[in-house]
Amino acid sequence: MTGASRQLPAGFAELQRFTGLWAGETTNARIAARSSSDMPTIREFYDAAVPRLAEALAYCAQFPLLEMPAEAANLYRLMLGLAQATIAVEIHGQPRAPGTPWPNSIVLEQGAVPFG
Repeated sequence: MTGASRQLPAGFAELQRFTGLWAGETTNARIAARSSSDMPTIREFYDAAVPRLAEALAYCAQFPLLEMPAEAANLYRLMLGLAQATIAVEIHGQPRAPGTPWPNSIVLEQGAVPFG
């Protein structure tokens, strides 16, 4: 399933357009989304998703982590993507840390299960 085809739970439809880039299956995919995006793209997602973060996490919290329905898991991955966008907006002020080359050879072998 591609990010573009991932459906979100009812009530989160306005965030659907961001799933193709930001709801990556792995931490590496979400880092790549941040590192290869420009700041207007990152900021657009950040501005749309931050106001919905608490509600999204509350929605996801009603399910056991390893038993989330697909739509909830997609929303959770999208919020993990928001964590990456937040790094760019609130910490670096750019997609990557200053002086960091992209692409680089750093690859996480395993991220947090099940959204690694």
